[in-house]
Amino acid sequence: MKAIRMLVFPLILLAAVSTAAQGRLKIDPENRYLLLSTVKTSTMQKELDEASAQGFRIISAASSCGQSEMVLFLERVAQPPDTYKYRLLATTRTSTMEKELNQAAQEGFRLLPRTITAKEGFLSNEIVSVLEQAPKSSKRYQYRLLATSRTSTLQKEVAQSEADGFVLVGLVGRGENMVIMEKEAQTNQ
Repeated sequence: MKAIRMLVFPLILLAAVSTAAQGRLKIDPENRYLLLSTVKTSTMQKELDEASAQGFRIISAASSCGQSEMVLFLERVAQPPDTYKYRLLATTRTSTMEKELNQAAQEGFRLLPRTITAKEGFLSNEIVSVLEQAPKSSKRYQYRLLATSRTSTLQKEVAQSEADGFVLVGLVGRGENMVIMEKEAQTNQ
């Protein structure tokens, strides 16, 4: 019985610490910079929402710990209510990422190329990226994703996309090379 209590107590303690850590993000009002780091994309989205509401904007991104952890540095640059908003996208399928990128772009979000990474998971590699919506911005964008393991094919697809008005904004590798192309969308105003 004593052995069972010795095993259960640490588990209860771990659960309590984990639950407390999932609470509100603690941000010192005097801090100019803020570091966000997590393995779970849902946690990162919540923390980004809280930080951006307090005037923070992403200035740098990286992945660490065997590329399973996403790390973002933010800087306080805005005052509410004129703050930046963020949408984190994570998927294993290129076609899904393209669809979600374009849906967010129609709502006024724009890809932050420095946030694109391939995140290693237990069973697959996710593509992870963050989109930003600037305060009072009316610009809209369109995205095209190209993915192949053959570089000659990729070169031809990039050239065709360029002819269609797109510019290359990102490249990520995850067993294949994926290029992200962007162009400003025509808006009816």
